[in-house]
Amino acid sequence: MDIMALVRLAGGIMFTPLSDDVLMMGYTALRIKEGVHPVLIWLAAWPVFFISFAWFYLLARFFREIPFIKKFMKVKFLTRAEDILDRRGLWAIGLSFFLPGVRHPIHYVAGLLAYPLPRYLGMTFLAAGLYTGLWTFIIVRIGQAVTWSELWEWIMTNPSMIFIILAVVLIIAVASIVHARRRHQLEKEAVAE
Repeated sequence: MDIMALVRLAGGIMFTPLSDDVLMMGYTALRIKEGVHPVLIWLAAWPVFFISFAWFYLLARFFREIPFIKKFMKVKFLTRAEDILDRRGLWAIGLSFFLPGVRHPIHYVAGLLAYPLPRYLGMTFLAAGLYTGLWTFIIVRIGQAVTWSELWEWIMTNPSMIFIILAVVLIIAVASIVHARRRHQLEKEAVAE
């Protein structure tokens, strides 16, 4: 395994405006071309992404402690943002890996608003593993030239899988909406009392 390639990947994530997706695709494609097994590619990229995103969090945490910046952190809106982050931050951090454009800012915000470190590191570790594994799988499959006809054939031979996936997504969406409405109703009742 080329250690310098991992250092370049980490440096690209932390210090360049290049998309992390592009960096991961390039890293994976080059390692596959070199004959590295996909599982080794994934296991090498996972800690690199974890450390890189922990860097964003820790950098923002450091700046939070500077007295000049700390003076501006006492605003009412920041308190509200901290409350929102406490409630939904774990999912925001996890999903940020899959949402280009908010991937880095969410980690900076988590650090600035002092999101609990153990929860942050746990979700970042899991999400980084899922993210790098997914990209490794996609690049390996593209390298095997998956065609639309193969995809269509799989859909035709496994139609129940499509329905199961759609049903699970629908159930999660409905449960989230119902949960949010209940929470909102309980908050209204608590305020009314």
